[in-house]
Amino acid sequence: MTPGPAPLRRRLLLAVAFAILIAALAFYSFTRLGGDRPPQIAVSPSSYDFGQIPLKLVQTNFEVTNVGDQPLEILKVSTSCGCTKATISKRHLKRGEHARLHVTLNPTVMDAGEMESEALRIVYIKSNDPDRPEVEIELRGVVAKPAKPTVDKGGS
Repeated sequence: MTPGPAPLRRRLLLAVAFAILIAALAFYSFTRLGGDRPPQIAVSPSSYDFGQIPLKLVQTNFEVTNVGDQPLEILKVSTSCGCTKATISKRHLKRGEHARLHVTLNPTVMDAGEMESEALRIVYIKSNDPDRPEVEIELRGVVAKPAKPTVDKGGS
């Protein structure tokens, strides 16, 4: 016995629906996994610990990368206080391009109350990454206390 027209039509509709589902999944995978992703910022390392910070300017570098497909625009770089400065080498990054973020911390302009305790400073990077429009980079370290001047007692 051969199936009648209704079961054949049902099988055909099921096959077409299955083919449409497979095509939709393939299209979704292509667009999400590397077809045309929006800009995406990555920073390495994501934080930095200076350890013991002497009473002089200290500095470090970070690498900012666009891991998305669309161009990444660095809109603003700022810091949490005046003792920290940050500059970026490039503000427009194509897919896969890198920029150097140079950060300096000057402990001589910090409050005396912050000496010998852990200091936490933040660098903020604003960009056109739709998922992470602002990235925060933490800087840590313990600032050395200034040495007390020795007093000459004038002994003979």
